[in-house]
Amino acid sequence: MSPDTPPHLPAVSAAATQPLPSARPAWRAYLPFISLCLVISLVILVVIAALVANLIRTIPVTVVLDGEAFQHQTRAATVADLLRDINLTVDTRDLVSLPLNTPIEDGLVLQITRARGLTLTVDGQTRVLWTALTNPADILASAGIEVSESDVIQLDGTAAALEDLAHWPVPIMRMNVRHAMILRLDDNGEQRLIQTTGETVGDALFEVGIPIYLADEISTDLNTPINPNLNVSIRRAKSVTITADSLTIETRTQGETVADALADAGIALMGLDYTIPAEDEPLRDNSQVRVVRVKEEVITETQSVDYETVQQADSTLEIDQSLVRQEGQPGLSQTITRIRYEDGVEVSRAAGEATILRPPVNRVIAYGTNVVIRSVDTPDGARAYWRVLRLYATSYHPAALGGDSTTATGQTLRYGIVAADTSVLPFGTEVYVPGYGIGVVQDTAPPRRGGMWIDLGYSDADYQQWSRNVDVYVLGEAP
Repeated sequence: MSPDTPPHLPAVSAAATQPLPSARPAWRAYLPFISLCLVISLVILVVIAALVANLIRTIPVTVVLDGEAFQHQTRAATVADLLRDINLTVDTRDLVSLPLNTPIEDGLVLQITRARGLTLTVDGQTRVLWTALTNPADILASAGIEVSESDVIQLDGTAAALEDLAHWPVPIMRMNVRHAMILRLDDNGEQRLIQTTGETVGDALFEVGIPIYLADEISTDLNTPINPNLNVSIRRAKSVTITADSLTIETRTQGETVADALADAGIALMGLDYTIPAEDEPLRDNSQVRVVRVKEEVITETQSVDYETVQQADSTLEIDQSLVRQEGQPGLSQTITRIRYEDGVEVSRAAGEATILRPPVNRVIAYGTNVVIRSVDTPDGARAYWRVLRLYATSYHPAALGGDSTTATGQTLRYGIVAADTSVLPFGTEVYVPGYGIGVVQDTAPPRRGGMWIDLGYSDADYQQWSRNVDVYVLGEAP
C-alpha cells in the first residue's frame, strides 16, 4: 500500500488497469430509432414554431374615434374583436363605419362616432336627442322634423339658413327650430294674417313692425306664446296732442272726450281755465287740444273826490259881498278793477263802479243879494248907484281900430260910449268912472281873460290913454 494512498480507498490490481478487448458498442443498435425520433421532434418543433409565430404576429390598423385618429397593432380577427381589444363598447346609437364581423386586414381603417346628447327645441318644446350624426340636415331628417325657408333655425345660438344646414362645418350641441305660424290679428277693425316665427305675441307684432302703445287695449298679454289657434285683437287709443303750460305733450287715450284725454295725461283745469276745443267735445284721432290758463287779478284803487263850491244867496249881505260859510273837504272813493290774463297775456280789463268811502263836503260861499242905494258925486252932480265894480280900464278910439268908428250897437264911437263884457254890464247900462265921467255901455270887444274890464271910448280928437284898475259905479235902478 503506497504511503500516498488514502487508507479508505481499496487497492487496484494490475489486471484491472489493462484495456478491454475490442468489441461493437451496444447503442448503435438503437440508431435508426433515434433518427426517427429526431425527425419527429424536428417536425414538431417546426409546427410549434409556426404556431408560436402565428400567435405573436400583429396587424396595424387605424382607428378614428370621434374624429381623433390613432394607430393600433392588433391580433384581432374581426372588427368586434378589435373593439374588445381596444376596450371600447359601442352603443346601438353609435355610428361604426364597418360591420362588426368584418375581418381585420392590414391597413384597415375603422371610423367610430359615438352618439352624443343633442338639445333639440322645436316650437318651444325641448328634448335631448342622442345621435352620432353631426350634420344638422341629417339630424333633422333622422328626427323626422321638416323645415322650410320661413322657419327660424338656430345652431348653437347662431342663426342658420335652410341651405346652410347641409354644409355646417362643425358638430352642434344645441338646435332650435321655430316653425312659422299664422297669427290672426284684428287691428282696430282691420283684419290681418301675420306669418311669424316669434315665440310670443309681442315678438310677432315686433317682427312686422306693428307698434303697441301703453294706452292701447290688447285682447291677450304680449308674453302669450304663439299657437296655431291664437286670435288677437287691438283696440287702438286715439292720438292726442295737448299744449299746456308752454309744453306740448303727445299722448294716446281711450277716452271719448277732451276731458278724458286731460285726465289720462294728468293735466288738471283750475279755476277759470278752459280748453280749445271745449272739455265736452268728442275726441278724434290726432286731435289738437290747447289748455288756456286763466288768471284774474283784482286791483283796488282809491281816489280823492273833489268837493264842489256852492254859491248861496244871502240877503243879509250886500250885493258883491261874499262870505265862506263852510270850507270844503275832499271825499274818498274806491274802484275795483278786474284784469283777466290768458296764458300770461292780458286780454281784458274791467273797472267796476266807484264806491264812495267818504263823501266830499262842499265849500259853501254866501253871496249878498241885498241891494243898497247910495249916491256918488259926479261932475254932473250926485247920482244914485246900487253897485260898485273893480274893473281894469283901458281906452280906445277910431284910429286904433283902423278908422272903424261904429260900435256893436251901431253908435258912433266917441266920448261917453264904453265897451264891456255884456254878461257883466249889459248894453245900455249907465256907469260912472272917476276920472272919465259918465258913460253908457254901447259896445263890446273880443273875449279877454276874465270879464272884469271896461274900455272907455273917445273920438280921435279927445283920446286919452287908460290902463289901470278903477272903481266903476253902476248907476240907475237895480235889475
